[in-house]
Amino acid sequence: MTVGDNKLLPLTETAGRRWAVTMWEFSWLVRRSGAEAEYSDWDKVLDELAERGYNCIRMDCFPHLIAPGADGRQVERFEILPQKRRFMWGNHRPVSVEPRSGLVDFITRARQRDIYVGLSTWFNDDSSHRRAQIQTPADYARIWSATLELLEREALLDRVAWVDLCNEFPLDIWAYGAAPAIFGERAESIGALLKRIRQPLSEQVKSNIQRFFTAGIAPLQRRWPQLNYTYSFSPYGADAMRSLNTDAFDLLEPHIWTSDDKAWRHHTWQTLPLALLPLGVRLHAWRARRLHAGERDDWLALLEQRLDYWSAWAREHKLPLVTSEAWGPVNYDDVTAGGGEWDWVKDICAEGVRMACDKGWRGVCTSNFCQPHFEGMWGDIGWHRRMTDLIRG
Repeated sequence: MTVGDNKLLPLTETAGRRWAVTMWEFSWLVRRSGAEAEYSDWDKVLDELAERGYNCIRMDCFPHLIAPGADGRQVERFEILPQKRRFMWGNHRPVSVEPRSGLVDFITRARQRDIYVGLSTWFNDDSSHRRAQIQTPADYARIWSATLELLEREALLDRVAWVDLCNEFPLDIWAYGAAPAIFGERAESIGALLKRIRQPLSEQVKSNIQRFFTAGIAPLQRRWPQLNYTYSFSPYGADAMRSLNTDAFDLLEPHIWTSDDKAWRHHTWQTLPLALLPLGVRLHAWRARRLHAGERDDWLALLEQRLDYWSAWAREHKLPLVTSEAWGPVNYDDVTAGGGEWDWVKDICAEGVRMACDKGWRGVCTSNFCQPHFEGMWGDIGWHRRMTDLIRG
């Protein structure tokens, strides 16, 4: 049995064979008022999640805001700046939040329902621009130490399934402060980011990333060796990531979609919502629904290739696999009141769940849209129950 498998043993003792995971990212804290209030009643949405059979939430715990700032000051309340207008997650107007008390309250309520949490961060921007201060592996270790210390004081560490030090590392949009230290500059536009993704990583850039893998995790492992640590990956740059040393990792968390395939993205018009263009989701939904029946087998073959790719890496490194964002499109949303635009998504995602279970994944999501603010996906309780029954065995 590997170290990673051993650390994941509580999974079999308290939460079934696998984690049935949903991603609530930062929306759990920032969509609680006004027109975006789907998470205003945590008891209600957690009850609904339990009803659907999920036993783990991957969430942004805002470690850069929980920890003291560079000046050593502890701040309780922050104003989170809005996401871009058509981005499908998070707040679209400034909101005032208290990350420290909010995190403790939320995980306490999750515990009451025997739900675990996978901790991550998207490094959301706030009015004081705290995320720009988080630039080095030592910064990562510092803010995560402060976060875990808070949960330790509140006796909540036993609810932590794993710690992902940065969502889809090292993409500039999420690893905001670290990107210049890694690449020499930040990709300020989607065009610059795509250009970087297409280029092989230099040995210097690989070395810079490696320092985050080792020096970012090592202090946490020494102090809290019972926890599982990782950096999650997007499909972009996967080959380069695979060439790096992941000995510090306790699990692999790849995010895997049919839309990893460039030809599929263009053919189904997934590029339109990815670029946050007007009517992009509506056009992609129309196009994909039209193509789905005739091309379904080809789409599933593309998806299985991606799962096989990551399965091979996990076997090579003897690490368990957890995936919290996956299977169909990356960007999607409600279009009609009837919710029929989700039918093809649920079909592809159901097959992705089956593949992941068959291939031995330890944590499996049903999609990256199992959230109260995606009403068409959230409302199909029966579909969620069928998926989580399969995942949890």
